[in-house]
Amino acid sequence: MNQYNIWRYALYSLFWFIGLLSLITPTLAAIDTSSWDWGTMEDMTATSAPPKPKPKPVTRPPIVAAPDLNATPKQTKALFPNMPHLEVIPSVQDKTLHPCSNCHQWTESDTKPRTLKAPHDALVLKHGLHGKGKFWCFTCHDLTGNKGKGSLRTLTGVTLEYNEAHILCVQCHAQKGRDWAYGAHGKRVGTWLGSKPRRVYTCTACHQQHTPALQSRTATSGPQIRQGLPRPAHWVPKLSKSHKSTSIK
Repeated sequence: MNQYNIWRYALYSLFWFIGLLSLITPTLAAIDTSSWDWGTMEDMTATSAPPKPKPKPVTRPPIVAAPDLNATPKQTKALFPNMPHLEVIPSVQDKTLHPCSNCHQWTESDTKPRTLKAPHDALVLKHGLHGKGKFWCFTCHDLTGNKGKGSLRTLTGVTLEYNEAHILCVQCHAQKGRDWAYGAHGKRVGTWLGSKPRRVYTCTACHQQHTPALQSRTATSGPQIRQGLPRPAHWVPKLSKSHKSTSIK
């Protein structure tokens, strides 16, 4: 086919398209499209994929201080001279955050003090110097210790297990730690006598480690003396100043 025939067929096709368009245009103009939903196709395209579900907020029970009475007590080190042998009952661990390696083996930790976000947003640090910016998570926590499961660490970098939290506390609270070691502070369970070591609660079994201050409570009244019981033979009444004599039967 020569160039002349190509141009001729092109003109014929153009004239045929123009004629067809002139026939269709009046028909299209007569159609009422005001009620057509022109957004349907766009909406179908936008919603073709199912919407992503919104993540549900993680609800965690409040972190409280409590002893783990099901755990095996561990004999503590001698923290003070002539300290009695003690078996320490650890505190209950938060199952949603412990051990640290559940998450921190997959992510790098941010050691910079900041406002905590989930899942640590439930932690409130109100512990001594923290309010002055000198206390932070990594003051006490070592995420690489205990074979990568996470542990505690002293101010000198010594790794401690979580059931040795009392050793960590004694660093700053030496007087309270001494009272705890010799029996003037803390909770004792079991016997005081015999060859068996005394069993005591660890510090974090009573003091929540991030907010250790105890809430003030109203004291309960003392026990009521039972009336009508016979007095022992050696009992001598204490006379008040307003009574010169009394009669006890």
